[in-house]
Amino acid sequence: MTLDVRLLGPLEVRVDGRPASFPRGNATTILALLLDDAGRVIPMSGLVAGVYGDDFPLDPEAQIQNTVGVLRRQLGTARDRIETVGRAYRFRIDTAELDTLRCKAKEAQARALRREGDSDAAAEVLREALAEWRGPALADLPGRAAGAIGRRLDEYRLTLLEQRIDADIDAGRAPAAVEELRQVLAVHDSRQRLVGLLMRALHACGRTAEALDAYAALKERLADALGADPNRELVDLHTAILRDQPAEPAPPEPVEAVAAAVPAMLPRTTRRFTGRENEIRALDAFLIDAGSEAGLAAVTGMGGVGKTALAVSWAHRVAHRFPDGQLYFNLRGFDPTAPGARPEDVLREALAALGVPAARLPAGLDERAGLYRTILVQRRVLIVLDNARDAAHVRPLLTTAPGSFTIVTSRDRLTGLDMSEGAEVVHLGLLSEADSQALLARRLGPQRAADDRAAVDRIAAACGRLPLALTLVGSWSAADPALTLNSLADRLASTGNLLNVLASSDHASDPRAVFDSSYQLLSERDALAFCLFGLHPGPSLTPAALASLMGAPLAEARAALAALAEINLINRFPGGRYGVHGLMRDYAAECFVDEVLDVERRAAAIRMLEHYLFAAHRADRRAVHRFDQSRLDPGAPAPGVFVELVMDPATWFSAEHAVLAGLLRVEAGFGTDLRVWQLGWILAERAIDAPDELLAVQTAALAAAERRGDAFEQAVSLGYLAIAHHGRGDTAAALDCAERSAGCAEHDGRTWARGFADYASAVACGRDREARTLRARLASLPVDPRMP
Repeated sequence: MTLDVRLLGPLEVRVDGRPASFPRGNATTILALLLDDAGRVIPMSGLVAGVYGDDFPLDPEAQIQNTVGVLRRQLGTARDRIETVGRAYRFRIDTAELDTLRCKAKEAQARALRREGDSDAAAEVLREALAEWRGPALADLPGRAAGAIGRRLDEYRLTLLEQRIDADIDAGRAPAAVEELRQVLAVHDSRQRLVGLLMRALHACGRTAEALDAYAALKERLADALGADPNRELVDLHTAILRDQPAEPAPPEPVEAVAAAVPAMLPRTTRRFTGRENEIRALDAFLIDAGSEAGLAAVTGMGGVGKTALAVSWAHRVAHRFPDGQLYFNLRGFDPTAPGARPEDVLREALAALGVPAARLPAGLDERAGLYRTILVQRRVLIVLDNARDAAHVRPLLTTAPGSFTIVTSRDRLTGLDMSEGAEVVHLGLLSEADSQALLARRLGPQRAADDRAAVDRIAAACGRLPLALTLVGSWSAADPALTLNSLADRLASTGNLLNVLASSDHASDPRAVFDSSYQLLSERDALAFCLFGLHPGPSLTPAALASLMGAPLAEARAALAALAEINLINRFPGGRYGVHGLMRDYAAECFVDEVLDVERRAAAIRMLEHYLFAAHRADRRAVHRFDQSRLDPGAPAPGVFVELVMDPATWFSAEHAVLAGLLRVEAGFGTDLRVWQLGWILAERAIDAPDELLAVQTAALAAAERRGDAFEQAVSLGYLAIAHHGRGDTAAALDCAERSAGCAEHDGRTWARGFADYASAVACGRDREARTLRARLASLPVDPRMP
């Protein structure tokens, strides 16, 4: 059985001399993807991304498997050429059976002939390679994946054409080359390699003035279109022609030396890498979309979320697509142990990896960047720029080389790269519950994890699904098999500060050190805003709430939140709210204690309570079914409190429900007991039909009232506790609280307090009709001037 497969023109497949037909659409797209990487394993995720992009159907992998089955049937006796390799596929084919492979073999043969000095034979071999094209590559296939492959293959044709013309000039056929080059440049007038060949050919024909004119015209076109200058190779050629030196190709250093340097700098990846299927699909799609252009993607997210692991793992998966090598640089933009890498130093390493001798290394940043881009322009290289500080940190390191791809990771959101460089951005969030459990299982061992699934779930939840924390806990547990998973889960759940449990001597693995490296870069305003997240009970707050916490104008709070979100110290949620990861909140609480003065902490706590108290009071006054809280006069707010105008009380209370519950647990030492009790009184009626919630609210309110020693406040809270216990079916506790409420009311002597204690007693005793009567009477009582 023989195959004859052709991509360089309309797609053609012949099996034993007979054409094989395939359904147009997904089938031909998959076939093109497999043939483009013939002989290499293509992961399922790569095929899914190539076929569907971001708009994939339900169970896309099953669709791919079905389509591969169709391809195999159509291949007939050659069906076994599509091999299944785990969750991936490979198209097995010999060089002589595929036109693209024949071209690459002939290109290698031509290079060998050039090295031996036989330019005439090299040109002939390259003509044979170019003859493989029967028109635009894959021009008959629809879809962006096939289009990207076709554009790259046609770009490769131009590269072969340049090599063939170069060989022809060396072989003494400069006059014919001049005419051919003018025709090609009519279409590709800014391609510097072609202009250089035209200059060489003209100079070899004695037409030096025309050669210089060609350079001047190109320089003008580049300046107008790109604001750029000709590359170093072309400048050197121009200088040689001006000096009337032989217009030879550029000297072997650095370009020829670089041609032999194929860097492989990717760091080691780990087989324990888990999940991130959607993000991998997105990166695969970005790579396919880039086609023959210079691709650029960014992976952003909070410290410890696994950006480097994703970028490096994905880079290893696609490295085979970049035959000219892979570059990796840790830019140390947020490194707690070292300063950030300077772009000029990174370029020095890059140029050395690409084969540039130290003696030819330019001194300045701009010169190094120019040489770097010049060297890469004819190469397909994968570049990983890890841990960038911001967009400015990486701009000098970006390449415009066709077919190359750069992936950047950063805690910064890199909006500058998105807006000005067209970067495709993947924001990396926390692992899903399933992936968190899978990561732990891979570290602990599948059997151990399966034996205590509930404990694994508890550990994953305690770590907040943050990969760094999960990896640390998994490592400790794996190192100590005698430690039961239940014991480990109990320890994580009971600790007051998980950062203490996760502390590590390795700064790169210690969450506190990782977070600190971001915090240390903040301005004074932004640092204060971040610390205040450690005071706020969470889970999220609004700009108005932060303005009160900071005691600053609303615009300042908005600016601080934007800055913190930009470097992923906090998260931006729908509805204009912001929150932090649980571990980050622990770190913020440490910073709040360590960095904020006692007097400022107390003032911030009071402003926070009053912000929510006054908003809740305003909202509650709009609720017509209230009868007691409308009598509360909270007085004037503290300086700096931003008092919100609540237009929709139901929506506001729903959005702030968790926050309001957390505020009742604010540290007593801040002097907020009165505001805590007042807030509890406002929340009581909203929880009147939810006994468990009412119990929690009024337990906190009673503790605040007892610390204040206020009999009225205790009477009200005890009365509500009686109602809560009655609703929970605990009659003894209800009667006890009602009796204590009556005692406090008698001691206080206020009419309303006595009436409320009677009402609570009626509820606790189950005297519903009496309770309704007493409640109505309370609503009609005049305001007691002694009431707080």
